[in-house]
Amino acid sequence: MTDKKTKTDGEPSKEKTAKPNDTQAKSDSKGSYATLNKHTEIDLETELPDFANGYLKAYAATHQGRPCFAMKTDEHYSPRISLCENYKLCANNSLPALIDHGIGYNADNRPVGYFIVYSDTLGKRLYQKDDIIAPGWKADHVLERLVVPLIHILKDLQTRDISHGNIRADNLYDGGKTTSETVRLGEALSLPSTMAQPVVFETIERGMADPVGRGMPLISDDLYAIGVLMAMHLRSYDPLKGKSDSEIISSKVLNGSYAALVGGNDRFSGGVLELLRGLLMDDAKQRWSLDEVLAWMDGRRLSPKQPVKKKKATRAINMNGISYYYASTFAHNISKNPQETVTMVENNELTHWVERSLSDEDMSLRLVNAVKTASDGGTGAGYWDRLIPRISIALDPTAPIRYKNHSFFMDGYGDVFAEAYIKKNSLAKLTSFLTDTISLYWITECANLNMDVSQYASQIDKGRSFLKTNSFLTGTERCLYFYNDTVHCLSPIVKDYYARTPIEYVAALEHFAGLNKDALPDTIIDKHGACFLIERDNRVVEPFSFDLNSPERFRYILANIQILGAIQKFSNIGKLPNITQWLVQYSAPLIERFHSAKLKKKIQSQLQAKKTSGNIQDIMDIIEDPKLIRDDQLDFRSALKEYRALTIERTQLELKLKNPRHNAEKSGREWAMTLSGIISTLIVLGFIMVHYGTESPF
Repeated sequence: MTDKKTKTDGEPSKEKTAKPNDTQAKSDSKGSYATLNKHTEIDLETELPDFANGYLKAYAATHQGRPCFAMKTDEHYSPRISLCENYKLCANNSLPALIDHGIGYNADNRPVGYFIVYSDTLGKRLYQKDDIIAPGWKADHVLERLVVPLIHILKDLQTRDISHGNIRADNLYDGGKTTSETVRLGEALSLPSTMAQPVVFETIERGMADPVGRGMPLISDDLYAIGVLMAMHLRSYDPLKGKSDSEIISSKVLNGSYAALVGGNDRFSGGVLELLRGLLMDDAKQRWSLDEVLAWMDGRRLSPKQPVKKKKATRAINMNGISYYYASTFAHNISKNPQETVTMVENNELTHWVERSLSDEDMSLRLVNAVKTASDGGTGAGYWDRLIPRISIALDPTAPIRYKNHSFFMDGYGDVFAEAYIKKNSLAKLTSFLTDTISLYWITECANLNMDVSQYASQIDKGRSFLKTNSFLTGTERCLYFYNDTVHCLSPIVKDYYARTPIEYVAALEHFAGLNKDALPDTIIDKHGACFLIERDNRVVEPFSFDLNSPERFRYILANIQILGAIQKFSNIGKLPNITQWLVQYSAPLIERFHSAKLKKKIQSQLQAKKTSGNIQDIMDIIEDPKLIRDDQLDFRSALKEYRALTIERTQLELKLKNPRHNAEKSGREWAMTLSGIISTLIVLGFIMVHYGTESPF
């Protein structure tokens, strides 16, 4: 039977879990179908509940007459689009084949959502989400029908560097045959990894994190989920029936995953027990690898590994009327009782419990360091927010980071950030994690556990630098795309197109411009677009970052043209006539920087002639012609010199006109002096000629 202390060690109050978003974009009134890549039609009025996952809806679809089902992704959560091409290469009949993915357009050619389309070969769902699974199957039946096909799926996925992340009971199907000897596994790409996974199918540490903050799973996590399914089908009753998520975690901590899932009534023996214990090992380093499982399936018997249970205290520590014997379950719940936790720290009750009951010297040192670093900022406002996460890390450094009602691994921080940003939740809690020293404290403690945190240290430093300024290429927008490399561009202009690459971004601008020719915004690449592009391919943005940040309008527009032109040049996206018209429409500041009125008219005429060419380089060749710019500058300088000379002459004339008598007398004197000089010269010359002309040379 389950240890009676299971209910006393960390029995929670109400569990806070992510709620599915039921709001889906509705199809246009003119039609209920969405078209994807010209070959796939999605019936938006025919939902398929068997393929829905609690967060997303599934719809009937056809691809060239072939029946399919389409998962409509949710803008709040980033699907695993980057894995689609590798997933297509997995030829496993126990997985649904990926047929297509992309934006679906309605009858008016407007985007209605992003869809991932699979072949409809799964059949019916074997279990519903809340089903209690305890059929007491025989070991041979479990291995043949369940374990073997799932292990072969993982083998195929591993060769493509993919983890599934959605191995659970309600994602198993019968393949369309009630007498099917093997199960089939449902899709895995429409949500962040393991987001739809119930806590029971997750390891202890991953189960403690928010569903969206679990990060990318490993193959070992998929193997653990297979072990859970295996235990469920072998057992004859469910010892976790009616338990909350926190109670399930506490039961796994107290008894180990194997005992928590199987209970005390069922006893297994032989090879199946060896496999089951190997898959359900709570220590990831001790858990069987895929190669070990395959070796076992080939008949090789491995030495059974002894489970390493978490250290239990000799006496409990009480918080909110609940007794805790394990540091990990206590750490998991302290954020729900911050005031009581702070009191325990201040009166040294927690310190004494760690030192005397747990007798863990390393944990004691971490706890002292946590209190000291939290106190460095004072014990006034914000002290609790600094102390509680540090205490949690000190007690259980391998658990997720618990910070201001969030619980996440660093791999899942980007998904948590994106969800908060898109849902317009307060980002202050998540950005303060970067700016506060809590992130540095976590790195320090994990480094002491010989974890490789260099990558995380670099990421945190960059995030902190982005938040120090709020330029066109920094701020929370830059953090969003830096920490989440799968989120689509959230620019108001293209957010409905789910653009995830620079090419998709430009294609979205082209389609948007074609639909809104009469109401185009005067901003093309906004802050979201710039931050998105520089994170997805900094080569096309970095050279023009100064112009993007410039307050001069013509420089900003010029940077837009250069960036879009670079993307078009280095891709096979083709002609972009709508974008070139858009650029020409707002090219006035570029024309006004020239000086010659005649030249301005000429450039305007040339731009109008090229506005439908679809080649952005044509626009660049006109407005950035070096000879044209140089000649205009030279002519302008020449005109400036002429203007300066005329200005001086005008000033002199104006001065003369202010005192005409003085100027007349001055002019008279000047003329008199000139005439006197001329007459005197003539007299002297005449005298010389007369004097020397009358004398004989002999």
